[in-house]
Amino acid sequence: MTTTKRLNDFQIAEHFKLREFECPCCHCIRLSPVLVERLEALRAQWCKPIIVTSGYRCPPHNVQVKGAKKSLHMIGQAADIVVPFNEQSVVEVFARRAGFTQVIPYGRRNFMHLAVA
Repeated sequence: MTTTKRLNDFQIAEHFKLREFECPCCHCIRLSPVLVERLEALRAQWCKPIIVTSGYRCPPHNVQVKGAKKSLHMIGQAADIVVPFNEQSVVEVFARRAGFTQVIPYGRRNFMHLAVA
């Protein structure tokens, strides 16, 4: 039996693999180490796994998802993560303590945008 390892499928931190941050259309990655460090710090405070729904976005993908023209996702300094609506206020506090410079909760859409600049 042969198993094929997925592109970018290796640990970059205790709780994260590089593939979690890749662009879904081209599998390319740009990633700030500071973003990963702060996500680890957030996870330590929240005591729950963090699911990244959007990491790096290549310019065409950013246009496709209607991202900001100068989105920090395009330079590897932002991630969107799953955060249930009822936990967003506490996670916002944890994220600011962890050192994120942008913390944008998306309410009932159940995710939060986090960035470092």
